[in-house]
Amino acid sequence: MTTGYDVDVSAVRLANYLHVLRELVHRSCGHLALEPRFEIKALLGDHVFDDARAAAKLLRRVEAFGASPGTPSPELAELLDRAARAGTQEYLEIAYGELKPTLIAALSIHLRSIDPLLDEPGLRMLTQLLHRQERHVAELPADGAHAVFDDLGALALGTGERRLTVMPPFERPARDAFVEIAPTPVPDDVPLDLEQQKRFAHALMNAKLLAAERAARSSHEQPDMPWDAHVDLARHGWDAIRHAEVLDRLMATELGCHWGDYPVDLSASGPRLDGWRGSERRRELGEVPLVRVLDYLTADER
Repeated sequence: MTTGYDVDVSAVRLANYLHVLRELVHRSCGHLALEPRFEIKALLGDHVFDDARAAAKLLRRVEAFGASPGTPSPELAELLDRAARAGTQEYLEIAYGELKPTLIAALSIHLRSIDPLLDEPGLRMLTQLLHRQERHVAELPADGAHAVFDDLGALALGTGERRLTVMPPFERPARDAFVEIAPTPVPDDVPLDLEQQKRFAHALMNAKLLAAERAARSSHEQPDMPWDAHVDLARHGWDAIRHAEVLDRLMATELGCHWGDYPVDLSASGPRLDGWRGSERRRELGEVPLVRVLDYLTADER
């Protein structure tokens, strides 16, 4: 004897989760460049990639059930609209204090009732999604976090069409308050001098942040692209964010400097590393920590 939800009910539940994740990806991509704190910016890039992949899996599962995601119910649409109107800091409070806790509560209900054999694909997918959402809210906790609905998955889908609005253009991406913004020369090659290596790593970290912000903004400004394109941009942004985190650690542990020790140029593309692995400069530098890091970064870019 089977238990759990039937296909039609499962499709509605998954569609509700999909609507929340779709908006989280869209809004977080819009706000990523406007968040000044590097640590928070890095977490957003990581969480966006998780959420974009999860949304793709949910969409495929809904379609496998022969259903359409429809649109959010009026009460869910009201919550999503509030997130859409919010500034960056208020958005983070809504995303991590309301949207993600609401999703976690519904996933927990779903997993308690799922048929683990009949819907094993759903069990695996939703278990992974739940664990990731729980990690997200632990990494970026919000005051007064709570589930807005008793069971998000039980909400009836709406009718019509929901269009994702795009945030207005911004003048420049935000950086930590202690980071000076100023025109900064970009080295043509990886320097041999230690002091210049510090400046090089610092400029490269800023360039990686700019790349992540461009990828996120590209996703946000083109909401009607196929979802796989949003996943690709989320992956590109995640790679760039990871690279920035690696460079931040390299500076602190090996080069004797820190993020914010030098000015950053928000109009420069940053140092170029084309042909790095086979270059004469790499052989000149030997096996110093900077070389090992650049080897991995350029491998990721390829």
